[in-house]
Amino acid sequence: MNKLYFLFGIHNHQPVGNFPEVFEKAYNDAYLPFLQAMNRHPKCKWSLHCSGVLWDFIVEKHPEYCDIVMEMAARGQVELLTGGYYEPIITSIPDADKKGQIEKLTSFLRSRFNVEAKGMWLAERIWEPHIAKILSESGVKYTIVDDAHFAAAGRDVEKLRGYYITEEQGTALSIFPISQRLRYAIPFEPVERTIEYMASWAKETPNAAMVMADDGEKFGLWPETFKHVYQDGWLDRFLDTIERNGEWIETMTFSEYRDRFPALGRVYIPAASYFEMSEWSLPSAAQEDFEAIVKEFSGRPDVKRFLRGGFWRNFLTKYAESNNMHKKMLYVSDKLARALNKATPKAKKAVQRAAAVKLQKATDALYAGQCNCAYWHGVFGGLYLPHLRTAVYHELIKAESALGAHSSAWNSFDFDKDGNDEFIYESDKQNLYVSPSGGGSIFEWDIVPLKLNILNVLTRRPEAYHKRLREFLSNPGNNNSGIKTIHDIVKVKEDNLDKSLHFDWYRRASLLDHFLHPDTTFDNFRTNQYGEQGDFILGSYVAETGNEGLTLRRQGSIWNGNAATRIEVSKTIMPYDGGIKVRYSIKNPGEHPATFLFAPEFNFAFSCPAGDDNGAFSAVTEWVRKDNHAGLELRMKFHSPADLWVHPLETVSLSEGGFEKTCQGTVLLALYRLTLAAGASETIAIDAATKIL
Repeated sequence: MNKLYFLFGIHNHQPVGNFPEVFEKAYNDAYLPFLQAMNRHPKCKWSLHCSGVLWDFIVEKHPEYCDIVMEMAARGQVELLTGGYYEPIITSIPDADKKGQIEKLTSFLRSRFNVEAKGMWLAERIWEPHIAKILSESGVKYTIVDDAHFAAAGRDVEKLRGYYITEEQGTALSIFPISQRLRYAIPFEPVERTIEYMASWAKETPNAAMVMADDGEKFGLWPETFKHVYQDGWLDRFLDTIERNGEWIETMTFSEYRDRFPALGRVYIPAASYFEMSEWSLPSAAQEDFEAIVKEFSGRPDVKRFLRGGFWRNFLTKYAESNNMHKKMLYVSDKLARALNKATPKAKKAVQRAAAVKLQKATDALYAGQCNCAYWHGVFGGLYLPHLRTAVYHELIKAESALGAHSSAWNSFDFDKDGNDEFIYESDKQNLYVSPSGGGSIFEWDIVPLKLNILNVLTRRPEAYHKRLREFLSNPGNNNSGIKTIHDIVKVKEDNLDKSLHFDWYRRASLLDHFLHPDTTFDNFRTNQYGEQGDFILGSYVAETGNEGLTLRRQGSIWNGNAATRIEVSKTIMPYDGGIKVRYSIKNPGEHPATFLFAPEFNFAFSCPAGDDNGAFSAVTEWVRKDNHAGLELRMKFHSPADLWVHPLETVSLSEGGFEKTCQGTVLLALYRLTLAAGASETIAIDAATKIL
């Protein structure tokens, strides 16, 4: 039998902002026991990537892990991989940040472990052709992607037996393909079956390399895997079997294989990621169709190899909230780049040192805010987890705040890159982001001293996996027991989740102007089963700045059947120290009286209301919400008494632990039943004051 070279790579990462207990559990259940198992098998070589986020935790809390890694690296058993320090999607951040993130982790590995990293773990294996040059210029000799990337380039994945060379503008980079078949087998299939599959490769090709590189969390942290991998001994049996078959299986690091054997050829890979990502990044309806096609051709590998869905950037169109964070990140990165360009060596040394410290703090915070996990959603919670989004905003506002120089004025430009200008007000106390084309809404409100975006909520959207949830709840016995990958598990964390599947037809923001059907009830609105008579929510407003603030105007209509009544809405947003004042003018320019139910909507990233805080309230002049966790109090004052509807904004999403309901924030709707004579207008005044606790 020919010699087979097994290249075993492990990637460990926890998101910026994840709970400390999750870090600790991951360490105890996955990272440490895996390292100890590999240490018990010194003949088994492997490659390790930990994100800088995780290295920071390990260095502070568990330096013993570093000691073991140092010993293994010194004897040549483990190769350490670099990457973006805070695990960004490399393709989605500016080129200067790409290089800065990679250099930060490379420098850490050099100083801590005395190694010069040659290989790079590409976060989520998101590949676009232009990054080959950036990676190579950053000292990276090779990276690792999936065989799905090669399939997208027309290659037969069953014939990928080594590594390849790609180039960008003449700058070369080596690329190793991960076997999806092996990624799904390890550690879920019996050891014997996995070894048989590896043997089939050895029979066909001399000096073949077989690559399995995947998340370390699947070895102990994913559901049921700790018992399976360690207590039941799967990993030790697997490593024992490899050692016993040393005459035809040899473990190697990626660099060793690359140094010993030539590349198999040249390859040009299109924008791609692992196959599952190409499913998740599609719009929900398209994802359902794509999954049906994949299922239909599951037994036709000759056809399936040509199937591919979307790519990572699609998340920026699938989720407006993801795009919001991404464009905020680019905005802050551009501010930092301009500040760095202004730095001058002619400044006095003390001033220069202070400026350098400030810029370094801003850079580190920006990089932390580029951590990918909160920007997308697949089988992990990701974007649906409020604490991860909160952490991203915290770091980006922190970076922005460190740079200083706020103008305390309104500026307009196309912030979200949709072809329409947004208006942004920035001061040392608060930032306000307003979208005239998005219903004249406020879509971000940063409380700068707390580094907190209090409008950081998530719209309720239909997801392709909701169909799977409904099918499971109608026949739960179909979910067979046994060890499974997280792609196959169907679990629910609470009963009757299908009763919480309510979806929004507009993005959840604040200062959205509803004209509700007069028969609308609180429950109708809460479940999004109501009639909207106005055309203001999705309509565009004309914006202009003045001495009093930002004024947004729209001439729209209220529809009653086929009859339309013209209505003019003007609202002025006036920032002041610690809050905003909103002044509405609702005018009936027609020749007949108009009666309607006007209801401005607010969405706040506070914990879900419960008990007496949740429901319908009459003739309210003040509403107060304290968020002790965030350290903030919000006080809403209604100068004219308003009826209030308050309810939680909850989503049903999928994570590695199963289907779960998540509180995304609190919805506050103020209702005014108005009758306007022809040519008459009504003024409504609302103040929102924040107080740091």
